[in-house]
Amino acid sequence: MSSFIAKRDSMEVTVDAPKTELQSAHLIESSPKKRALGLVDLPAAVRNCIYKYALDTELVNVGESNVSYTHYIKDGTLQFTTSRSPFLVQTALFYVNKQISKEALHYFYSKNLFVKFKVYSSDARHAKTMLEDSGLLFSTASPEWLERSKQHALEVVVVEKNSSQMRAEVMFPAQYLPRIINFFDQCSQATKSWAPAHSIFISMMNTYDFPISRLQGDLLELFRLLSNLGNAAIDNKHLLDRYAEGLQSNMTAPAFNANTWLETVMSLADLADTARDKEDYITANEYSQSVIIALTYGYLTHAEILHTQDEAFAKSVQRLRWRTELGLGIALSLLHREYTLSSPSWLSEATTPAAKTAARDLLLAESTLSKALSLATDSPSPTSNPWFLSLPVELIPPNKPTFFTDLERAHTWYALGTVHASLGETLFAAGDMERALELWKDGEGKGKAEKAFEGVRERIDSEREGMWKGEIRPGRGLGRAARIAIRV
Repeated sequence: MSSFIAKRDSMEVTVDAPKTELQSAHLIESSPKKRALGLVDLPAAVRNCIYKYALDTELVNVGESNVSYTHYIKDGTLQFTTSRSPFLVQTALFYVNKQISKEALHYFYSKNLFVKFKVYSSDARHAKTMLEDSGLLFSTASPEWLERSKQHALEVVVVEKNSSQMRAEVMFPAQYLPRIINFFDQCSQATKSWAPAHSIFISMMNTYDFPISRLQGDLLELFRLLSNLGNAAIDNKHLLDRYAEGLQSNMTAPAFNANTWLETVMSLADLADTARDKEDYITANEYSQSVIIALTYGYLTHAEILHTQDEAFAKSVQRLRWRTELGLGIALSLLHREYTLSSPSWLSEATTPAAKTAARDLLLAESTLSKALSLATDSPSPTSNPWFLSLPVELIPPNKPTFFTDLERAHTWYALGTVHASLGETLFAAGDMERALELWKDGEGKGKAEKAFEGVRERIDSEREGMWKGEIRPGRGLGRAARIAIRV
């Protein structure tokens, strides 16, 4: 019996298995791999928030244990070790990439405003006492590393009895500067020979694009607490003209003198007036802010002496503050006078840089002139009183309506009215100017105010229909300016 094997077609052999495999197979679409988000992809506001909690020397120490220092002497200079890192900042951010490194370093140095502090003394124990008993929290980096640092804000050198031996060099954030200054003040009060035996040399190293008046206030103004020093030398680089000379004079005077202090502050106000007369409004504003800061610090640090002065002194202080607030408000408004006059509808140009800057400065001018008016009228409300915003109630200098004349009150009302008009608040402006004219006597420049008042009334007449429709109402101009200014 012969067996028969059916021959299969070659197509049958080769097709069945692949056919089954093809039926069970499916195509997978290839998609490009997405790049993981990095710091540079985050909005600037989010990155700044990260820098805040990673690089702010104050915030990173919240809830942490105290730092204790131990020291040893190497080559005559104190070297310190600590129980933990004094500043638990995330320095790894400095090495992420060029953009993040630049941003993080700028935030780190500009936010913390580091002070390089050197002590020269014949006795290393004096330097140790100065650093440890003052309560400073300072970096323990080596002097060699500190010498290479170029991004700190301030450099302070203390020399005892003309010694040429450097005993310590440290770096600390400016938030601890009041501690060392208070320590100096306590030493000078405890031992009369302490201050004459010490000299202080101060240099502003970097400004980080901050207003000069702000840096002077944050870093230098508190040094007026000191007096009777053997020498005080302040480099005027990065400072307003004549500021360094006035501060040096206060620091080397035999004792704090209220009248000398007031004369020094008044000289800054005179420079503000001079700059404003030359139409250098930016410089005028810087000097005005310096006056306000100096007055505030004066009553914070020498309240007892200043409050024991006679009424004439209090009158001079209040008039100086009024004059400064008034001048500051006028200068801020004049900065944008040409722009607001040439563009009556500037409040609708929210996207232009000029509109944003004008809105910010005019709102500040409105606030500042309200403060000046509060002083000139001795308003009982603390809302606009500038002293209430910066001093405890018990430290505020006394004020009386008789410290000011009706004409001065008229000038203040008029200045406030012009700013309200620039902000589109014609009803407010009309009320301000009406009060000004009630106080203004004939022949004292009243005609200019009357002309401005007439112009405001004409604008109100032209806006009558919009008022009836609710399109124009009191406060709308201020609100619109505030929304524009937020975008600066």
